[in-house]
Amino acid sequence: MPTKRKSEAVETLVEELAPKKRTTTAKTAYTSMQKSAITEFTGVTQSDKSSAAKLLKQYSWNVGAAVNAYFSNPSGTTASNPTRSSLTKTFDKYRDDPKNEPDEINVEGTGKLLSDMQIGLEDLGALIFSEIVQSPSLGRITREGFVDGWLDLNIDTLPRMRNIILQRRSALSNDKEGFKKVYNHTFQLALPAGSKTLPLEMANEFWRMLFTSPGFEWRSSAGTPWLDWWLEFQEAKRTKAVNKDLWKQTLNFANESIKDDSLGFWDEESSWPSVIDEFVEWVKTEKRPVDGEAMQVE
Repeated sequence: MPTKRKSEAVETLVEELAPKKRTTTAKTAYTSMQKSAITEFTGVTQSDKSSAAKLLKQYSWNVGAAVNAYFSNPSGTTASNPTRSSLTKTFDKYRDDPKNEPDEINVEGTGKLLSDMQIGLEDLGALIFSEIVQSPSLGRITREGFVDGWLDLNIDTLPRMRNIILQRRSALSNDKEGFKKVYNHTFQLALPAGSKTLPLEMANEFWRMLFTSPGFEWRSSAGTPWLDWWLEFQEAKRTKAVNKDLWKQTLNFANESIKDDSLGFWDEESSWPSVIDEFVEWVKTEKRPVDGEAMQVE
């Protein structure tokens, strides 16, 4: 897929889906007492609501105990952790609507943040970033995910964030576990609001991003263009949507097909999704016919 076309397609997906996510996002439900405790805590400590709720929960919503703990510099609080403090300031800088959504960065802010790190929306690095901060949806970042994600890596500046993203990006083709984390998170990231499945068009776009270099290149050493065949099959089958199981099993099938180009690992008794079973049959009849008959797979 030409780079320009891929870029435009991914950016369009972000623009179309992210606003819907923003307006339908479920907020954490707090009781009136808990809301009052958060307000009191933030008024005294000047901390953000997310950090306030987290600390208050640790102290069973006892404001006095939580405030004392905060100012006693316990491990992990913003007051005692300069990295957390720095990350909090960075997060605050990119918020779209500080008044109404103080603990979220949405489409515009996310785009600016990635731009400042010189990471394009169409780049695999954007998916790596989203996995690190556990973005709940396209173009959306929560304070907790951003701060905790980078705190775990002890990174608090944009240049260092960019470096770790580029390092992971360059290693992704050989880092199976790292790729699997990014791949699996992408499904949740791209889900339309209120849906449990991805429209085929969207799944195809992300498969193209993930299954081509610098990601996991789904093409065997023998030259079999597995990704092209997979996408061609989906279009021919007119698959309407991709559920979580099919998304995950596609990666498993891709790994197996790279190791065994003959598909010897597959048999009719295997517990693959029916779509994958149908794909194998399609390959046998459409791509690898033997003397006019379907290829036999042992």
